[in-house]
Amino acid sequence: MTTEKRRLRRLPREKRERRPPETGWELGAGGLTKASWATLAALLVALGVILLVAGYIGYGAMILILAGAAAVNLA
Repeated sequence: MTTEKRRLRRLPREKRERRPPETGWELGAGGLTKASWATLAALLVALGVILLVAGYIGYGAMILILAGAAAVNLA
């Protein structure tokens, strides 16, 4: 472990320097392919509809909202 990491480990969270990761973000909208987002959105829509038909209105609505959030990444 480098001395820099040891020094940062001892500092309280408020005093640590905040910066983005050096190598970039691992996942996110740009980290997955459009096919992955489309598959996820389709699965969530299907699950949301099944839950709505079964009478789980709150859960079904929430899953459909998540499907919409996944579909945003297709545009």
